[in-house]
Amino acid sequence: MNKLAGALVLTLAAASSAHAAIQVGGGATLPAAGYVGDVTHRLNASPDANSLLGAFKSVYANSGASYCQTGSGAGKNILAGVSGTSVQNACPDGSTTPTGFGASDPSVNRPTLTQPNFAASDSPLSATDYSNYVANRGSSRPLQFPAVAGGIAIVYRNDNLASQLSLSTAQVCGIFNGSITQWTQLGVTAPASGNTIKVVYRSDGSGTSFGFSNFLSASCSGTVAQHFKTDQSFSSAVSLYSLPNATTWTGASGNQNVVNAILGADGSIGYAEAANAQAAFGSIALVNGKDPSADLGDPSTHKVTINSTDVVYNNAITGVDANTGRPTFAAISGAPSTSCIALVKPDAYATQPTDRYPIIAVSYLLGNSQGNGADAADVRKLLGAPYTTAVVNATATIGAGTGLAFLSAPFTTSQINGCVIN
Repeated sequence: MNKLAGALVLTLAAASSAHAAIQVGGGATLPAAGYVGDVTHRLNASPDANSLLGAFKSVYANSGASYCQTGSGAGKNILAGVSGTSVQNACPDGSTTPTGFGASDPSVNRPTLTQPNFAASDSPLSATDYSNYVANRGSSRPLQFPAVAGGIAIVYRNDNLASQLSLSTAQVCGIFNGSITQWTQLGVTAPASGNTIKVVYRSDGSGTSFGFSNFLSASCSGTVAQHFKTDQSFSSAVSLYSLPNATTWTGASGNQNVVNAILGADGSIGYAEAANAQAAFGSIALVNGKDPSADLGDPSTHKVTINSTDVVYNNAITGVDANTGRPTFAAISGAPSTSCIALVKPDAYATQPTDRYPIIAVSYLLGNSQGNGADAADVRKLLGAPYTTAVVNATATIGAGTGLAFLSAPFTTSQINGCVIN
C-alpha cells in the first residue's frame, strides 16, 4: 500500500512539473509589448503581470510563457523547423535576427523541447510557409488564429518641429514611394541635420511590413509599372519604385531597432508598431488627423471588428496581383478539413473607417496540431487566451491607448481547443 501511495505521489508530482513548464514561443515584434510588457530585451521569460502572457500565467496558475522577438518571418520559420533554425537556438539582443526562441536559456529552461509551443506573426501563413512546415513537422499541421490588432505608427525625429507632425495618406504614400524626399515638401521646417528625409524600414521578414504595405497598396495611387506590393519584405514592397535607396534609406531588424535608429538620427522617419514607439518615447505622426494609439479600433469598444465574412479557412497567401500589388490567397493543397488555419482577408483591414486610425495590422498566434505532448493543455489555453474573458480582463497592455487592440471576431476557445490534437 505504501509503495502504491508513493508511486501515486511521484506520478502527480511529475505531472504537476510537466504542466508548470514554460510555454516557449516568439516571432512578431508588433504585439510584443502587449504580450510581455517589457520589450527592452528580445527574450522575456518573465512577462509583466498585466501583459497578455502575464495574465495567462495568473489565470492558469501552473502555466507560464516566454517570448522571443524574432520578427514574423523568422518566427514562422522556427515554428516550421526550417533548416538552420531551432527552438533551442539563442535569442540574443542586437541587430541580427535570431534563429531560435531561446528554449535553452536558463531563464526558460526547456533544453529538451524539440518544437516551439507557439509562434506569433502579423503576416499570415503563405503557401511557402505551409510547405516548409509540412516538410519538417511530420504529420502535424500548423494552426493559425487572429489574436490582436496593432496600429502601425509613422515614427519620426525632427528636432526643429515644435508640434506633432500631421500627415495625409497622400504624404505617407509619397514618403515611402520616394516622391517626397524633403521635409519642406511636407510643409514643415527642415531639421538642423538637413532637409533630406532619411527613411528607416524593416530589413527582416516582418508582419509590420506586411500590414504597412497592405495599407500602401490599397490606399496609394500607382500604375501597372509602379505600385506598392503587399509583402512581409519591405524591400520587395517598394521594389517597383527602385527602392530602397542605399543613400538615404536604412534597414533595421525588429520594430524596436527601427525606433532606435529613428531616434538616433535627426531627420529620420519610418514605420513601427505604435506600442513599441510609445515604449521608447518616440515622436509619432498623426495620419489623417488620427493617432495610432488613441484612435485604434472602435471608439466605444476599443476593439477591431473582424466579421465572419472577413475570414477564410485553410487558405494561404500566394503572392500579389501583378497589376495592383494587392495580396492574393488560395486554398491550401492537401490542407486538413478542420477550421484551424484562419486567414483574415487583407482587404478587410487595409483601410479603416474615417473615425479611426487608418494603418493597422492583424497579428496571429500559431501552433502545432500534434507533437505538443504534456504541453497540449497549456497550448490550448495559450492560443485561446485572446478569447478568454478572464485573461482579456486581466490584460492592461492591450486596449484603449496602448496601440494594440483585442478583436471582436467569430472565434471561440472550444474551436481553438479542438485544433490541438495531441
